Amino acid sequence: MKGTNLLVILCVLASGAAAAAAWQTRRGTDAPVFVMVTCDPRQDAQSVDMALKFALFALDEGRAVTIFFTVKGVYLPSRRVAADFVYKDKPLQEQLRDLIARGADVHVCPVCMKALDVTEADIVVVNAKVTTRERLFARIGPSTAVFSF
Repeated sequence: MKGTNLLVILCVLASGAAAAAAWQTRRGTDAPVFVMVTCDPRQDAQSVDMALKFALFALDEGRAVTIFFTVKGVYLPSRRVAADFVYKDKPLQEQLRDLIARGADVHVCPVCMKALDVTEADIVVVNAKVTTRERLFARIGPSTAVFSF
């Protein structure tokens, strides 16, 4: 039984690595960017705005981009932040939708959502996915650059 468990773990790791490699190849670079947003956009809009702009810069460079909303960052793709909530120039949710349209892969932490009483029905940004560990970790490889805001 112990050998079987090890085989299953190795298969899961291998499939995650294969998924990450396929995703990186699809975007044409071996150095994807992972942007982690942890702060509440209503309390620290500048940090969230910079995270979104940084993701845009990475897309402009042809890099694969994953944005992970965790801790209080889960509020941004939800109805807890007004659709017209803006920092300086453009509503934050509109910036996020534009990034998704350009190919950014957006994940929302289900553990953080539960802790903050945010439900899946509260997620209003289309294609912002309530993620799983497997889907999220498939986006992280040995050459992934991780940035936290």
